[in-house]
Amino acid sequence: MLPMIKARYYARAIGCYFGRAGVDGDGNAQVFVQFEVVEHPEFNDERITWAGTFGEGKSTGFTLAGLNNLGWRGDDLSELDNLDAEGAARLLPDIVELSCDVDTYNEETKLKVNWVNKPGGQRMTKHPLTGAGLKAFAAQMRGSIRGAGGGAQRQTSTRTEPQHPNAPGGTDDIPF
Repeated sequence: MLPMIKARYYARAIGCYFGRAGVDGDGNAQVFVQFEVVEHPEFNDERITWAGTFGEGKSTGFTLAGLNNLGWRGDDLSELDNLDAEGAARLLPDIVELSCDVDTYNEETKLKVNWVNKPGGQRMTKHPLTGAGLKAFAAQMRGSIRGAGGGAQRQTSTRTEPQHPNAPGGTDDIPF
């Protein structure tokens, strides 16, 4: 059994089915992907299920991204219904990295799959800033950084004359 702690696991899909949320099935449509943990010395073959929701806001996009990360390239969700391990290997073939955390809902605590990521893909941005683009941005920000007192090129004052007592940073910072 997987431990009840925040963790990441590599896994492969071994099944898939659909349902609806809500007490009477009147809520959002959901896809349930069953996973088997792989490449883990202690928890190989352990199983956990992810519930992806098709709802308002960003949930549908996150769910479709998760399916895409699994390697699904179709446009008909019904082809994923009632998949067994063989069907999942064919339609959801890619190994993913599951981001899991402990969740309590309706007084039941369990380990929940929060995100289905590409392996090593848990970076926060979808649009990395690298290479020439990063160099241009760094050059653009250099003046702001120096103006804020940052940067390695800060120089300390070499003044030898005494500072006026009311000057900023003096020993008497009282403005009156």
